[in-house]
Amino acid sequence: MYDHRNTQTAADTIHEAVLNILRSRIGAHRAIQAREIARRLNHKSDRAVREAVRQLRRDGHLILSSISPPYGYFFAATETEWIEFRDRNLRPRAIDILQTARAMGEAAEHRYGETAGINLLQEQQLDLGL
Repeated sequence: MYDHRNTQTAADTIHEAVLNILRSRIGAHRAIQAREIARRLNHKSDRAVREAVRQLRRDGHLILSSISPPYGYFFAATETEWIEFRDRNLRPRAIDILQTARAMGEAAEHRYGETAGINLLQEQQLDLGL
């Protein structure tokens, strides 16, 4: 009988492989670029690596990325690294997305009526823990 509990998807496999590579990359000075991870995993593109990092972050791994040399992904070594990443990377992106959603919601409300401009987070508040 086939046991589905012991199977892994291709996504699970790349997530584990990326996580294994990043486990030795603790601190910004040890950052590794997505294309180098892809090369080590024999992937032609770094897209799968970026997607794996996105999912690993959602799973709670403190994988950061550097916007200055050395560029790439790494695990946070200190609270300071995490806070700098949060404030320079995550917060501005989140604010930009919410500002865009608000502006588009207002335009949709103007064009299609009140219900079309519903708050983006209104239906997602429980999922986000807000």
